[in-house]
Amino acid sequence: MIPFRYLYLEKIGSTNAFLLEKPEDERVGCVAYAGEQTSGKGMGTNHWESSPGLNLTFSIGVDMSFLRAADQFLLSQAVPLGMMDVLDKMLPCQAFVKWPNDMVVEGRKLAGILINSTIHGQMMGASVVGIGLNVNQMHFQDWPTHPVSLKMILGHELELESLLYQLVEAVNQRVTTLRTEEGVAVIRTDYIHRLYRYHVWADYEVAGQKVKRFITGIDPFGRLETLDESGKMFVYDIKEINFI
Repeated sequence: MIPFRYLYLEKIGSTNAFLLEKPEDERVGCVAYAGEQTSGKGMGTNHWESSPGLNLTFSIGVDMSFLRAADQFLLSQAVPLGMMDVLDKMLPCQAFVKWPNDMVVEGRKLAGILINSTIHGQMMGASVVGIGLNVNQMHFQDWPTHPVSLKMILGHELELESLLYQLVEAVNQRVTTLRTEEGVAVIRTDYIHRLYRYHVWADYEVAGQKVKRFITGIDPFGRLETLDESGKMFVYDIKEINFI
């Protein structure tokens, strides 16, 4: 197993962009973490809000060449599970994965994940896993998404670097399990158990209309599988459905 190389960047636009500029072999095993990230990205055009020195904003370069490109959503499942392996030991309540790329506690955004992967034919190459975790920040401007931090939940500050090391190792352990069929089965099962609003009726927005849907699972391509009140199935890709 390649040991991780930690690179601290006092101020950077985006740790994901920083690693993506490197050749693939140099990305693998590198963890870039920022004291201040000025252009942190969320999904699409979303911006990740993070006050300097209070949170964790970092990216991990991982070798995914063993995984078929068609199965790349497995990486998006393994990463939050690794994070929750650490957070479960400290939080008084469970965190859940809000499809496709947020982690929430009681419906409030705790973390975001953004993955950029290189594809070589039918197989994956090196992937850059970007993570933003609200740790010690107490005030947020982005209130429509109701952010929350670990300090707001726990009532005390956490040491950032120690938490970073724990998260990277736990994420790597989960990603490594994807190398076996048994590990893939565990990831898929654990992910469903931690999927926000799984088997719960809730309101969503689809094509500008408010609809009620019941989440039944995730298809092999990472799309959200749902039912309407008549029992008809609807499958949504990223940006086709919004949580209300």
